[in-house]
Amino acid sequence: MHFFAAQAAARRRTRRLLVAYALAVAVVVAAISWVVLATLVMLATDAYSPVPYSARMAANLDVAVFTGMIVLGVIAFASLYRSYQLRGGGGAVARALGGERVPRETADPKRRRLLNVVDEMAIASGVPVPAVYVLEQENGINAFAAGLAPTDAAIAVTRGALERLTRAELQGVIGHEFSHVLNGDMRLNTRLAGPLFGLLVIAIVARHVVEGLRGARDRRAGAFVLAALAIMVIGYLGVWLGRLLQAAICRQREFLADASSVQFTRDTTGLRDALVRIARSGAGSRVASAEGEDLAHLFIASAYDRAFATHPPLPERIRALDPRFDLDALGRLAPEPVAEVADADELLAPAPAAASSALAGGAPRALDPARVASRVGNPGLDAVRYARALREALPDDLADLLARGSTAACVWLAVGLSADAAIRARQVATVAAALGPAVADAVGRLHPRIAALPVLQRLPLLQRALPALAQLPRERRLALVALGRDLARADARIDVLEWLLGTLGARYLGEQVDGPAQGGTLGLEDAAAELGVLFAALAHHGHADDAAARRAYERGLGALLPRARPDYAAPSATGWAGALDAALARLDRLAPAAKELLVEALARCVEHDGRVEPGEAELFRATCAALHCPLPPLLAALDAHAAPDAPDAPDAGDARGAREAS
Repeated sequence: MHFFAAQAAARRRTRRLLVAYALAVAVVVAAISWVVLATLVMLATDAYSPVPYSARMAANLDVAVFTGMIVLGVIAFASLYRSYQLRGGGGAVARALGGERVPRETADPKRRRLLNVVDEMAIASGVPVPAVYVLEQENGINAFAAGLAPTDAAIAVTRGALERLTRAELQGVIGHEFSHVLNGDMRLNTRLAGPLFGLLVIAIVARHVVEGLRGARDRRAGAFVLAALAIMVIGYLGVWLGRLLQAAICRQREFLADASSVQFTRDTTGLRDALVRIARSGAGSRVASAEGEDLAHLFIASAYDRAFATHPPLPERIRALDPRFDLDALGRLAPEPVAEVADADELLAPAPAAASSALAGGAPRALDPARVASRVGNPGLDAVRYARALREALPDDLADLLARGSTAACVWLAVGLSADAAIRARQVATVAAALGPAVADAVGRLHPRIAALPVLQRLPLLQRALPALAQLPRERRLALVALGRDLARADARIDVLEWLLGTLGARYLGEQVDGPAQGGTLGLEDAAAELGVLFAALAHHGHADDAAARRAYERGLGALLPRARPDYAAPSATGWAGALDAALARLDRLAPAAKELLVEALARCVEHDGRVEPGEAELFRATCAALHCPLPPLLAALDAHAAPDAPDAPDAGDARGAREAS
């Protein structure tokens, strides 16, 4: 998957779907207006009237216009209502379908395994960790990703998937869903639920009218029943029209998400076997909840029986993953039995040594700038293994703090504290003024623990804290956003990486509360001044002297703006934080193609001296994250040659949940 091309394609799909939806609404409004007008004219006049029926219709066109306005208002109100319901992000979608959030402190081995897999996929992708839900009432094998942005995303699996899938199969399914998160499908699919519900509600209202008038004997009631039946058919026709283009797009995107899942794990058998289990399962992928018909397009497999499916047939997807699979035998296989949780010995299998050793190595590495942009939103097996090593290396007591919103907030604040004691003291005082001395004391005591971690753990800590922070009241989260920005502006002498982590944490949480930033269309030449500020900050941070920083600046920005660019100016002692914050906010409005060029140019700047320190790598990744260009762990890619291409075994974290459950 090419991240920037996928983002541009998602925008094109959005425009097409909006056109399709507008056409569907127009057809529905016109057809219902005609049915209502015809019914009322028929009931209001004598059958033997000498006035032609067409003339009577033409004389009452104001009725059709009034009806059309009412129908349009109902559709708009229903669409806005559904969109408002889902504005809470992926968690709201999951709860609407009966999902129950999986708590971080769960001792259930299957839920612990699910959390571990989701954590690894998120860290490997360079995006915030989504909330995890289980649809407890659903026996079928299915899953979905929902949300308006990665910061408010949720991954949900059915109870059937949780109980029947092995770890490898679960990794394949979660990898598929993360592809939708990264390539823009998730946001589009979640936003589409509102308009589809607006069309669906017309059919639902008409169906209730038919049921209410059933058994009526007089002529007027019979006419209203026929009219309601016609409106119900028209409503479902509108839903069908709205899904027509969506289905054509979704089918192709499902194939691409399947391929991306294989890239995550380098194992075609995981997702293939999960799809085979769906085909063999007695419950299949069906979802029983009646609340989710307008959300069916979110799932990994068809969730409802309908004539116009939004997903490719399972045999086609299985054959695309494994051309040698015997599809004829698929229909002859007995229903799949429920899988048991893996034995403890298997769960205790260690993480790959190559991935674990990557954490310990602080030596500088070489970096190929030309390949970095292709890795944005495009993690591989090396990144997944690296993410697993990061997760397992985090001390248990710090991991436990991420289970609850109040303690996760302390971790989230402590990540952005300065290494300079004087600056840190002012930051802790700011926390005390905002949240009280007890919270400030907890944040201050956490700083030495977090400072002792490898720098590679800082960004994942921010990303892993978000699901717990989402459980806090909106007012508390808004206060944390303001406080995070205040901490980042505590002193001009704060380290650039510390500042950026604090700013990024505030942005993550701000998007979770207020919604994601809109995609931009800005060109590189329009943001030349902001590009100069950003490249100067990165060049100055990564080089010991001003001359080397100037060369790095020219190498990076010169590739991006070869004809005219701002002269290099080292960040001033005061004011650089505000200038860099404003620059990042404007650069986030660049078009996808411009962002791709920017990421490659930033890599050239960082790699100018031929080596990349871990701190530089994480500064680069945090910068990309602030620009909504999620970059997998860089050092994982550089160490990938040491890791064999084989799927991972289940891990000790899963085993810990199994032992606690017993």
